[in-house]
Amino acid sequence: MSSNYNPKASTRIVFREEGDEALLFDPDTGAVKVLNETGKFIWSNLDGSASLEILVQKIMDAFDTSDENKIKEDLEKFIAELKKLKFLDEDES
Repeated sequence: MSSNYNPKASTRIVFREEGDEALLFDPDTGAVKVLNETGKFIWSNLDGSASLEILVQKIMDAFDTSDENKIKEDLEKFIAELKKLKFLDEDES
């Protein structure tokens, strides 16, 4: 996944907070993804303006961690799963 990739949440995905978690729901396919606090934070930052590198830095700042490699690895897995579920806009430019 290119570090120049600026992931953007699809506007057709329904986001609903449920206590400490949140749900993402695709009304077209019925797909559901449960998010924890970190997932909610990432989802709220997927507006297409931040690259993966910027997202890693935002996560590190928000959750007071310095394990950049682990954050990057986990973020890439999370983004790949969202792409597989078609929860992101397709443009990867």
